[in-house]
Amino acid sequence: MENSIKPIDLRKAEVLDTSRRGDGRQRVMKVVHNEKFVILKCYGLKRRRSRVLFRQFGSLFLGGKSSITAKARHDTELDVLAFWKQEGFDVPEVYPLPKLPQDISNCIAMEYIPSPTVAKVLQDDQKSLVLKKEVIARYARVWGKRHARALELGEPRLLQEHPTLSHVFVSRDRLVHFDFETVFTRKKDLERLVRREIVGILRSMAKTSGDGFYPLLDTLLDAYPDLSHFRQTACELLRYGTVPVMGWTAMFHRLTRRKKRYTKRLDFTKTLAKALESRCCP
Repeated sequence: MENSIKPIDLRKAEVLDTSRRGDGRQRVMKVVHNEKFVILKCYGLKRRRSRVLFRQFGSLFLGGKSSITAKARHDTELDVLAFWKQEGFDVPEVYPLPKLPQDISNCIAMEYIPSPTVAKVLQDDQKSLVLKKEVIARYARVWGKRHARALELGEPRLLQEHPTLSHVFVSRDRLVHFDFETVFTRKKDLERLVRREIVGILRSMAKTSGDGFYPLLDTLLDAYPDLSHFRQTACELLRYGTVPVMGWTAMFHRLTRRKKRYTKRLDFTKTLAKALESRCCP
């Protein structure tokens, strides 16, 4: 292709992230090409092959998620990046893939965004609460629009499987979402998955914002267009400690609420649920 990126010398690549488990091929690299930075994300096995096969069964048939093989995650991310862009939600630009060494495959070349994530902005003590509220209000408006569009289309690809404010860049007037290796596939669980994403984002916001959490929560609720999702989320948090991925998994959450991983965050869960109740429930 005439506009294809020229071959990149990976020996000069800066490795931003890598998986120490699996086959060692899972990497995110920053490279220089045509006098600008480009992100090269390459997909590999994140665990031993036997472990991947075991988790593949759980992902597909129990979790209702897309395949976790390297090729499938590569294809899923490309598909979702294109779909989000089509629907008007900001994601990194995808570039034509450059020529790579023969031993490297399943890679995507993407726009490099030299900006902090929403999580980093909230963590920064040098940033004012006013600025943080402005960022959260912008995020909430886009977030609510995305949830509404997902429900309108019956489209789980518009929901993040791993919801966190660490996966959204703040770049001037842009809020750029990234990390779409895995997605949910069950359309009938969409409203539940919306609530699950709400819990993930609220936990991420609480973890990164410290004492500013409740003022930011008020800002988020003021800007988010449909609080019915939050009301149901509060009820499920109090009952299960989380939002079950699928209805039938609720019994497992009730049985395991005494486990350490749940009791460790139980106080926060109760506090969050009460905060949502006081702000969302009539």
